[in-house]
Amino acid sequence: MKPTASVWATGQQQSRHQRKDRYVAASMRHPAKMLPAIAAKVIDTYSAPGELVVDPMCGIGTTLVEAVHLERHAVGIEFEQRWADLALANLAHARRQGAPGTGRVITADSRSIGALLPELAGRVALVLTSPPYGAATHGHVRSSRDSGQPGVTKWN
Repeated sequence: MKPTASVWATGQQQSRHQRKDRYVAASMRHPAKMLPAIAAKVIDTYSAPGELVVDPMCGIGTTLVEAVHLERHAVGIEFEQRWADLALANLAHARRQGAPGTGRVITADSRSIGALLPELAGRVALVLTSPPYGAATHGHVRSSRDSGQPGVTKWN
């Protein structure tokens, strides 16, 4: 493992600049994206080319995209189909750009990761994720108890 600094200057550019041309434009719709520079720094520091990186809550696939650009193999699990579709689009975009690694996205609940991916046991070099951020990210829900209105209301 490479020695690391205790502070990494990874947020020197805004997210939209870090993603420009490296990700499909629709990626900016996700409300809680990991900065690509953070993912790239962690992947470069804690794994080696050819190794496997896993993101159990991959969202639009930032960890996966940065991993494949750094010659790693990547697997992501995403619970919401719309974000899994964007992760797949971002991986396809990375391939078109010549990224040498491989990536895969599974739409599922990552709490079952052992059952979903038993073939990866003992092969993962790095797990990197940016966990969900609760109601601020994945929407708000109010029941009739909260709103006084009949039924359940959901919004993002």
